[in-house]
Amino acid sequence: MIDNPQLMEELRPSMGGPDVGHAHFEKSILGLRHTLPRILLANRDSAPRDVAMRKKDFGIWNSFTWEEVYQRVKDMALGLKSLGVERGDKVCVIGDNDPEWYWAELAVQSLGGVCVGLYVDAMPADIEHIVNDSDGVVVFSKDQEQTDKLIEIRERIPNVRKVIFWDRTGMYRYRDEPWLLENEALMELGRAYEARHPDFFAQSVEAGSESDLALLCYTSGTTSLPKGVMVSYEYLITSGIRFATAFWPRKDDEYLSFVPPAWISEQLMLVIWLVFGNRMNFPEEPETAMENIREIGARFFLLGPTQWQGIMSQVHMKIFDTGPIRRLLYEACLAIGYRAVEDRTRNNGRQSLHWKALSAIANAACLSHVRDNLGLSKLKYGVTGGSALGPDVIRWFDAIGVRIKDGYGLTELTPATVHREHIKAGTSGVPVPGVEVRIGDEGEIFLRAGKMFDGYYKKPAETQAMLVDGWIRTGDCGALDEDGQLIVYDRLKDMLPLKGGGTYSPTYIQNRLKFSPYIKEVLVVGGADREFLFGIVTIDFDNVGKWAEKNRISYTTFMDLSQKDEVYRLIRKEILRVNATLPENARIVRCTMLHKEFDADEGELTKTRKLRRGFLEKRYGELIEACYAGADKVGVEAEVKYRDGRTGRIRTDLRIHTVGEER
Repeated sequence: MIDNPQLMEELRPSMGGPDVGHAHFEKSILGLRHTLPRILLANRDSAPRDVAMRKKDFGIWNSFTWEEVYQRVKDMALGLKSLGVERGDKVCVIGDNDPEWYWAELAVQSLGGVCVGLYVDAMPADIEHIVNDSDGVVVFSKDQEQTDKLIEIRERIPNVRKVIFWDRTGMYRYRDEPWLLENEALMELGRAYEARHPDFFAQSVEAGSESDLALLCYTSGTTSLPKGVMVSYEYLITSGIRFATAFWPRKDDEYLSFVPPAWISEQLMLVIWLVFGNRMNFPEEPETAMENIREIGARFFLLGPTQWQGIMSQVHMKIFDTGPIRRLLYEACLAIGYRAVEDRTRNNGRQSLHWKALSAIANAACLSHVRDNLGLSKLKYGVTGGSALGPDVIRWFDAIGVRIKDGYGLTELTPATVHREHIKAGTSGVPVPGVEVRIGDEGEIFLRAGKMFDGYYKKPAETQAMLVDGWIRTGDCGALDEDGQLIVYDRLKDMLPLKGGGTYSPTYIQNRLKFSPYIKEVLVVGGADREFLFGIVTIDFDNVGKWAEKNRISYTTFMDLSQKDEVYRLIRKEILRVNATLPENARIVRCTMLHKEFDADEGELTKTRKLRRGFLEKRYGELIEACYAGADKVGVEAEVKYRDGRTGRIRTDLRIHTVGEER
């Protein structure tokens, strides 16, 4: 049960010094309602005309007040009721970040139903598994692309009564399909239902309890099929509030919703939006997110590690393309930024006058323009989580004046830790209020809190296996440093036993390598029974392509570019840079440039872009064995896409290089 005053006292020690946002924070917690629909009604009653959401469409920001959000949620909820959705029913949602996604979720929850989010790039087989495993009875689908996936598996999801779409583009040919319903038509059904039952919506919202399930959040499926994590309102709301202590949201803050709503971290941002009343903004298209964030001037921003990595690579390539004078200015100012960060770290967050003055010069001359170009000039904190963000990336952002707070947690308990004022690269911060972290005898991280997940849906055995005396066993290997900051090394089962003794984290090596703008992903393979480490590298096709064009290196396809001698020498420099920082027996000795990117649709990555190591080692087993057998190439057959859009199949040799050799 959520006790508002007790929760506030639990959070108070994390407040630190005075902040203009603290008074609003405390007021919001003490007046907290205990389900998301109840909080929505409270916001509508207290500030009906305040802007709650904005969505950019055709170049124009369209605003929705709390009153308008309430009306749409109510109409959609009553429309679902007229279709037979009852308390406890599961309703799935798949689509891009749009207001309709969140309206659908709140509508389902207003009826006492449970929302089940799906990732927009989910394949039909993935959708089939989650819809059937969750017992979904209705699916909200954004557009034709998502609806076509559902139509493809219609016979295999027999419990789904209706598919409701909210973007009519391309849907005209489905106008006579009774299984499909447009969202506008759903809301008309809701308005008709309200005319007959005017008090039902308010009564349904009031009947909700903090112990009710709000969500089924499916795990990323790194090692097995995704499992439905049962998330109650009590767990969801308290977790969102604990997360908010990382950046103390204010009522006038702007937030851009960009990461998938199916991810538990974005659900925490939904809680923060409702509890603290800041504005939720939605990009025109996923590709315009950085342009849109510049327009709204966001104060905090949540991105996954891959997205932060992409922003940094974008800057690196722009600097690569610029003239020598601008490049020299950037490098000089960045060096000052790095030294200033080191000075602040040594002095526990305080900056010496010397480096404060130099930082001001570097900021005025260059770094403020870099931030402005990225749309991050008003950003106080960037936030990340989901998987490890390399310490080099965090240091780079800190050097240009963007402070990124890393968090750690599982869908079953998140956040567990997050950075506060002291951001230490290479760590995931300190435990959030109300969460305990301990390290087991074998280095495994264990987590515990007063309220955690309610178990895995329909999987009691898996739930029991996850818990040890009330602690969640994470399966991750880590340690707490002298400042109480959590260092997450890797999955316990993925820690590499090294030839000659000791263990090492492949994720650490991979993240160091991905600091390069030319490396998109890398899989590091090794073990006690292997003489050395082997790296399977996927190049960043856009960045390496630009580099090749500037250096007058011709190529036709990804495969062709990846096997160029010049590209090998480029990647070799990056491997040698990282090798120089590693123990001798933890260095990459041989490597290959893969002929394609790792692909979530082929099962190589999870939907949150984590490597599925076991699957990859099995899939590329022939390549790995050839490497350790001393071969210098291995044949592969693959589909290729040419620069003019044509596709074809080609057989070629993947070359395996010894890093210490020049070619």
